[in-house]
Amino acid sequence: MRTRLLNIVYFVAAFTVAFSSSSLSLYDGTSTLQLMQHVYAQDKQTAKEEKSEAENKADVLARAQADALKGQMRSVMQSLDQGELTHFNIIQTNYTIYSLVKAVRDDVNWAVDACVENNPDMKTQLQARWDKWDKSVSENMKEAMSNINAMSMAQDYVSQDKLKRIFSLIDKTRAVNSSRFEKIPVTTPEACEFMISKMSETEDNMNMMLVSTLNSYPSVMKRMQE
Repeated sequence: MRTRLLNIVYFVAAFTVAFSSSSLSLYDGTSTLQLMQHVYAQDKQTAKEEKSEAENKADVLARAQADALKGQMRSVMQSLDQGELTHFNIIQTNYTIYSLVKAVRDDVNWAVDACVENNPDMKTQLQARWDKWDKSVSENMKEAMSNINAMSMAQDYVSQDKLKRIFSLIDKTRAVNSSRFEKIPVTTPEACEFMISKMSETEDNMNMMLVSTLNSYPSVMKRMQE
């Protein structure tokens, strides 16, 4: 298993760069894998190292998961008219954003727990900042998911069961790809202090992306009508 020493601040920074460089409107079902490959990309030296048998198996699994997602996406998209295609792409794009933010939330929580474990004197400060971060992001996650559910229920071109399978595959594709890299948080007092100092920034970034899902469909429809 490839190992990557990770401070969660750097993870979120990489995530934000990867996300910002991608389209928020329409992109195909490979985008989840591409984003996570960017976020968890190994450095050049590691990339040149010979892969172990376990790593090769993990790569095969990741490709199979991505292919399964692309297959499900194609099976839906091939029969849609332009309006339906736009609507569907926004649904899956919005869910991809939600899934990625959920992954970041889990990693921030994990990093905070690791800092608390290794720096018990910082527990009160860390827990208070995490509680505020989590409350803010979780509220927008709920609103984003409610909007995704409303858009899903408002259409009749794909069954709810199939949409749920696609959502599940988006989650699994992201999880399988990220699991190929063993993340080890840096938990020195200095690293944990730095993480705390950056939590407002990461909180704002996650909320900005979640809010974008609420405005995506009206924005696209407005552009199409202009």
